[in-house]
Amino acid sequence: MSRACGPLHGLARNACGSEYGRVPGTSRHSARKRLTPTLRERQDLRKRVGAFLRKRREELGLSQGDIIKTLGYTSRNSVSNLETGREGLPAKRIYAWADILQVPRDAFFRFVTGESARLDVSGAEEPRGTRPLTTAEKELLETYRALPPKYQQRLREQAREFETLARAGLGKRKSRR
Repeated sequence: MSRACGPLHGLARNACGSEYGRVPGTSRHSARKRLTPTLRERQDLRKRVGAFLRKRREELGLSQGDIIKTLGYTSRNSVSNLETGREGLPAKRIYAWADILQVPRDAFFRFVTGESARLDVSGAEEPRGTRPLTTAEKELLETYRALPPKYQQRLREQAREFETLARAGLGKRKSRR
């Protein structure tokens, strides 16, 4: 820099006379991070979410009809369009879907909105073994599926409590002789 720029010749100066030079990220031509995803990114997200919906629904042994009945969709096409990625999951139904798919609500929300790239369901309830269901288990499952999602959640929580009690031996009655 020349001394012609003024008495502060020891400071870095740019050609326009600014004493601080170029500040990173302030150039008119610098790349800025897009606030909204591109069309391609939205399509990829919808397909990724749709594939997860279908896979998890099938893991839990639920049909599209079960989803339609529980969430109040009017046609099977609605669920099919979500699972194939033709449509995105409506924000107002994200938590209801999380409950039905038995995954944590906040993690599912981050996954659906693209905040996280994948959803780990290792902590979520996994389907039990492949042995056939008894008649009593089938009746219980049918009753469970007929319940609204909030009651399904409560029932799952109570079942976990009973399982804990049974493991601790507190669920056993003492026989009286």
